Amino acid sequence: MRPGEGPCVADGSCKLALSKIGDGDIIIAHPVDVEAVRPKKSDKVMTMNGALRGITGKLIGIDGADGIMKMNDTNKVKILDMNILAKLAI
Repeated sequence: MRPGEGPCVADGSCKLALSKIGDGDIIIAHPVDVEAVRPKKSDKVMTMNGALRGITGKLIGIDGADGIMKMNDTNKVKILDMNILAKLAI
């Protein structure tokens, strides 16, 4: 998945599922309307900024201000600033 092809688009807005249960309502939210949750080790994550914005993966480690993320689409490991990573609820 490339930035703009997944749940986030070029203007920074993202598709968000309101609940795992129910009728599966999905809304479009802009960055100013959403607060990212700082992930912990082993959390599913998404990059929220930079060249890899919108890429999902798993946070496999934390080293100071850096997060070590294994990307879902390529299984490559990237070291990224924790400030651009957000926890995924799903």
